[in-house]
Parts: sequence; structure tokens; C-alpha cells
Amino acid sequence: MATLMLGTVFEETKDKYQLKLLAGGQGLHRSLRWMYFSEDISNADFLRGGELMLLTGHKFKGKVDFENFVKMLMERNSCGVIIPVGKYIMEEDISQELLDLCNEENYPFMIMPWKYHFPDFMQAVSRMIFASTHAQNQLAYTFQMLLKYAKIYEAEDENRLRSNQYDPAGEYCVAVIACRRAFSEQVSPSSLLYMKTLIENHLNQWPEKIFVFQYQNQIILIFHHTSCKQIGRHMGNILRFCEQSSPAYSFYCGIGSPLLGISNIKESFERACAAIQFGNFHAAHLVSFENMGLFQLLYSCQDHSIFERFVQILQPLADYDTQCNSQLVETLRLYLKYNGSVAQVSDEMYCHRNTTNYRVKKIKSVLGYDLEDGKALFRLQMAFAMLDYRAIFEPSQLH
Repeated sequence: MATLMLGTVFEETKDKYQLKLLAGGQGLHRSLRWMYFSEDISNADFLRGGELMLLTGHKFKGKVDFENFVKMLMERNSCGVIIPVGKYIMEEDISQELLDLCNEENYPFMIMPWKYHFPDFMQAVSRMIFASTHAQNQLAYTFQMLLKYAKIYEAEDENRLRSNQYDPAGEYCVAVIACRRAFSEQVSPSSLLYMKTLIENHLNQWPEKIFVFQYQNQIILIFHHTSCKQIGRHMGNILRFCEQSSPAYSFYCGIGSPLLGISNIKESFERACAAIQFGNFHAAHLVSFENMGLFQLLYSCQDHSIFERFVQILQPLADYDTQCNSQLVETLRLYLKYNGSVAQVSDEMYCHRNTTNYRVKKIKSVLGYDLEDGKALFRLQMAFAMLDYRAIFEPSQLH
């Protein structure tokens, strides 16, 4: 179910109301959420993105005031603007500079003759918006329930899915976008709605079926019959677009696994959330669950007591570090990372090679492990992997 685009409304009403598109035709893909009438710039905070603005011009104090208002509408991510010309504003009053700016920003600027009854036009468009919003909300509710409960959907849900070209037995993949302000402050619901509208505007230019909605203070994208490669490419584009459009925010994206059956989107969603946590730990803004390597296996393990037994392998080193103010745990981590290269470990820890050699010798003594033995190295690598897993997904006990 695609969102209602301004271009759809324009095509269905242009003949009846003699609408004329003066500029910004490349922006007709913008999602239309509501119509809003205002000519008071102090009301800018009421705009949430996606509004089609209706301006008569009777309150503007000259050309500069009018053009500044239109520029403000662009900045607030409104959908476009329609002006009835012939009374307060004439078509020839609209400067080419303003139209050039609208073309540059892909911001649709339309006019209609004053003779048409404005409330009739508003009523016609409002009916289209209401029908689209109602269908969108119903579909979003169905997906939200599936994410929350993995419920067995009822006949009504199946009919709704099929009517929107979603095959209940098909393949689905969930991607999650989380955004934060500085100092990890969560964004407000209104700001999240603004982000969602920006993303919808971006997605409306693509041929793929991608449904977007808000859930648990995140933005959810449902992909249907889309390859992992395509999803990764799309989410990379969306992430870059979000970062460019809203530099005051930090964005994190997790991609779940493609799974068969719509009742499995809960599992795909949970894996996408796990990918975001994994990305936060590793300072990565875009992570796919399918690329988490060993962590996919650890995530699927139900018996976490196994983790504790592996992590305890490192406890003697942690105790020694606490007692002697040393760095044996970190030295061993890097020693494994660099396949036993003392030079690389020394460079990263900013110490002399003799110091690293001494620490490696002490590690062998404290643990009683032969660091030349492959099985011993594997056990130690697993211990660090499980330690990292616990730091990502559970309260850490070992420091």
C-alpha cells in the first residue's frame, strides 16, 4: 500500500479545478498527509511534514513576505503549495526567482483560478487523504500486531494483506531505523513522524513495495520479496539520505533476516533490533543480521549458561588485572585479533615489544594455556565473543 502522493491528487483534480503546476514537478512523489491553511509564519511549529499548504495571499505584506513564507514551508518539509490566483495574488506576481528555487528544491508550486470554490477543492482532497490514511492505518495496525505477538492473523487481516498485494506465505524482511539526538536523547513522536515523512518521500521514487510505519519509537520498513543485496543497498541509500536531511540526529539501522511467512516478521524484527545493538557496540550505523557472523549463532542459543562457562575462562586474567593494575585481558584480545603478532599488539597498545612479550608470557602462566595450540586459541576466541555478546545484549559482569 503506497502512501498518497501529491502527484496522484494533482492528476485527479487538475482538470476539474484547472490546476497548473508552475514549478517543482520532480517533487510530485512527496507523500500527502494533510491539507493546512495558514499564512502566519509564527505557526510554523504546527507543521509536521507532508502538508499541502493552501495560501490565498490576503495576509501577506508584499512580495518579500510571501516568498519568505514559501521558503519556510520548504524548510518544514511541507508537501507543496497551491495558490488561487486572480484576487490577492496574480500569476505574474510570482517571481521567476521563487519558481527557480522551487525547481531546485523539487517543491511543487501550483496555482488554480480564484473563481473555483476553495472549500470544494479542500473537501475533494480531504476525502482522498482520509481514504488513504484509513487504509494505511489499518495495514500498519496489522503489521504492528504481527511484530508484537506474531499472531495468527484472522480472515480480515488476510483479506487486507492480499488486497494490498502482500502474500501471507511470501518472504518478508524487516529493517529498523532508530534515531537519536546528542547525548542519546530520544526523538519526540512528532520529530519521528517528520523523519518518517522524509523517508516516505524518498521511497516513493522507487518501484519496490516497501511499507513504512512507526513502532516503539522507531521507524519500521517491511520488505516483501526483496533480495538481501537490494535491501542492503536501499537501506544504505536511506541512511545517507537521513543523515544529509537531518544532521542534528544520529541514525542507526538494523536489517533482519528474510523469512518465509508473514507470521515470521516478528523474528525478522527482533533480529533487526539485535543488529542495531550490535552496530552500536561496534560504532557501525548500518548492520545486517546476516553479516553478524558468529553472533548470529550466539543470538540463537537459548542456554546462556554456556556463555558463562566460556566467559569464566578469562576470569583469572580479569582478577590479575584488578589486583596488579595490568592489561592482560586487553593484551590477549589483541593477540588473538592479530594472530599472535607482537609487533601489531605493541603498536595498538603503545608499548614496547618486550612489554608485550612479558604480558603474553604472564597470560600463559595465569591461564595455563598453550597459545600455540589451535584448540586453546579457539576456546579463547569463543570466550571473547561471548564476553562481547554479553556486553551487547546483557549486563556485563566481567571488566
